[in-house]
Amino acid sequence: MRGVLMNNNYNRISAIEIRREAHRAFRKDIRGNIPLNVIPILLRFLAVFFGTKLYTTWMANLNVNLADPGQTSRRLTEISNNMANDPSSMEKYMLTLTPATSVVVYAFMFFFIMVCVGVSYTILDKLRNPDYQVNALRDGLQTFSGRYFFPMIFITALFALFLEAGFMLYIIPGIWFLMIFSQVFLVFKDDVEENGKWTLRMAFSTFNRSSVLMRGYKWTYFSLCLEFFFWEILNAMTHELLSVWLQPYEQLTMTIFYQKVLENNQKNQQR
Repeated sequence: MRGVLMNNNYNRISAIEIRREAHRAFRKDIRGNIPLNVIPILLRFLAVFFGTKLYTTWMANLNVNLADPGQTSRRLTEISNNMANDPSSMEKYMLTLTPATSVVVYAFMFFFIMVCVGVSYTILDKLRNPDYQVNALRDGLQTFSGRYFFPMIFITALFALFLEAGFMLYIIPGIWFLMIFSQVFLVFKDDVEENGKWTLRMAFSTFNRSSVLMRGYKWTYFSLCLEFFFWEILNAMTHELLSVWLQPYEQLTMTIFYQKVLENNQKNQQR
């Protein structure tokens, strides 16, 4: 695997350093970064559109008239009181999806993840080789090639299971799993490039190597995620218009974080 996953206590990188480099990289190649992210940006707009339709349908089924703020307030208050007095009634007020809709939602989420991972792989190649010629469409969809597609299905499913188990236990374990396993996709790319092929054992071991890689860098990663959390709130208020800048910035930041951690570990190992 490229780099060394041993982690020592020297020369820790900071979130500020990562942000600064991401800003510089974005400004340096705006015309390249935005087209590379055009598919995930469009997917974000689609998610807002269909999410809004699901929400309005849900509210209509609850007899909530969103066009009438007064009626909406009274009806939601009534529903809240009903659930408080009879917790068993909560189920009938919850958003439920048909099996077909659930399949579409999960397929959409998987496609979005795959495209974002492909963009990260392209950014990583560009960081390591400034002369790398980026083909936005081809490179953004590279994870759908035979080299990555099937192991990505397995890794994504396992990653989702870890997160779901963590958040079912409590919020803190879920956040912890998110941080320690956050680098599995990029770790897997380097493993495949080093070995020339993938194995099921390799896909499993990426989770262990990601957890080792994140030793000493969890707070830096958490700080970056916290910043993005507030940016995403602002982005939601703009109906995803901010995604044109935010999506490329997020992709750059997280990929630069991975590369910096690898480089830092190499330097520490040589001491």
